[in-house]
Amino acid sequence: MHTIYGISLGPGDPELLTIKALRLLKESDIIFYPGSLYADGRKESYVLPMLKFHGLEESKLEGFFLQMSLDRTYAEKIYEETAEKIAEACFEGKKVSIVCEGDLSFYASFSYLLEKLKKINLPLELVPGINSFSLGAAKHQVPVSLQNERIAILPLETDIDKLDQSMRDFDTVILMKIRFGWKGLYEGLVLKNWQFYYCERLGTEHEFITSDITEVKNREIPYFSLLIIKK
Repeated sequence: MHTIYGISLGPGDPELLTIKALRLLKESDIIFYPGSLYADGRKESYVLPMLKFHGLEESKLEGFFLQMSLDRTYAEKIYEETAEKIAEACFEGKKVSIVCEGDLSFYASFSYLLEKLKKINLPLELVPGINSFSLGAAKHQVPVSLQNERIAILPLETDIDKLDQSMRDFDTVILMKIRFGWKGLYEGLVLKNWQFYYCERLGTEHEFITSDITEVKNREIPYFSLLIIKK
């Protein structure tokens, strides 16, 4: 059997993936990629444009689509089905890759598939990539950290008091998955004397960044967004 590769695609810019990642994608017989399934039946994928950018044959692209929900019941079913398809392709002697946005070890759906594939004892190798907050800092041209500065990365933080404590303990706080509970958190943020670096859909044609937190007040926050906060 060929080794199954988990491949990081980076935060959105199709050129921000490693040389190794691109080589393996071109060598693959089948590439499994994640997407979103909406209530109205629509299917969209954040990573599909990245794959198409590199001219990969659409016939070897296999999507698996997840509902955007904190309820993991449906997602667990999709992961089980996808792991079975991956195993079947591997046993058939195909070269299989699984891709995800950002880095596959950082809040990535790939980790759920990895757990299931390990149980089947399939040969695996992971190819790391660029995190979204690394590109965010580059776009804003600010350092994430310097010298002995401390960093905290917080997902789904909606409590301004807890965030205030984090800002006392750390020099930089990166908020991930800010879509959930953003409106309530925003009311507390505008009262703080912190530096804000907002980012959404980094590396895509729909990218938006700002260091003026008030510009985000009435904005509809997408899933692919983050906020870097510095003292």
